[in-house]
Amino acid sequence: MKVLTLNTHAWMEEDPYDKIEKIVDRIAAKVYRFVALQEINQSLDAEVAVDPGFIKAGGDDPGVAVKADNFALLIVEGLRERGLDYYWSWTANHIGYDKYDEGVAILSRLPFEAESLLVSDCQDYTHHYTRRILKASVEEAPNKWTVLSCHYSWWKDGKGRALFRKEWDKTRHLLEGDKETSLLVMGDFNNEAAIKGEGYDYVTVTAPFLSDSYAQAMEINGDATVISAIDGWNDHPDEKRIDYIFTDNRKRIDRYRVVFDGQNGQVVSDHFGIEAEISETN
Repeated sequence: MKVLTLNTHAWMEEDPYDKIEKIVDRIAAKVYRFVALQEINQSLDAEVAVDPGFIKAGGDDPGVAVKADNFALLIVEGLRERGLDYYWSWTANHIGYDKYDEGVAILSRLPFEAESLLVSDCQDYTHHYTRRILKASVEEAPNKWTVLSCHYSWWKDGKGRALFRKEWDKTRHLLEGDKETSLLVMGDFNNEAAIKGEGYDYVTVTAPFLSDSYAQAMEINGDATVISAIDGWNDHPDEKRIDYIFTDNRKRIDRYRVVFDGQNGQVVSDHFGIEAEISETN
């Protein structure tokens, strides 16, 4: 099966409707089983929308209604116009750029139960340190899937206070209870793999039951997911790998590919996407 993760930088890119079309093109061509999307924004003042494929999240969901210009909604509608139906869910993290509800989304070819989980210490909806992950619980015999879409904070803030470690600890405790299920943890971790002793190392040490699809894949195409200075990484213009697809370590990763990078698809965001092809057998 194929899966995809992408930080869309929604509505902050030039020609956003063209970018939506390109995202729809790839999903329609690849028919990913699961898609994890981050920075899924909608205008604060847009009209409330209702979609038949939307699954409302339980848990710590803040109760922000889906609006008509929700970036994931428009992707799902574009796919539906092509005859491809996806179930989907979205939960809001915080206000982004002073004008958007910003959150994370999951698209699935299979129906699922959705749960929003607050992982940050901060709970202020107006502050960008407030972070929730979105969990999809999927029943597909013989497997049960736990799929997460995540957009974490940086290792530390400007005052040296730990951010990511606390967020990951809450996520890890959730996953430790799901070890018998098939796991997919996807998204923007805001922690660079090449920096020793920080977020990436912390994940690999504290969650040995997870495998980085990049490290385990039999075939790898691409590396960095960000190649310039971006919001939150203004002083780090070098190439970096900060977006990940982790699976439980019973899975075999046949292929790993960086996409939407100008070679495997048009650039649609300040992040590249990642797709992985995962063996169906444990």
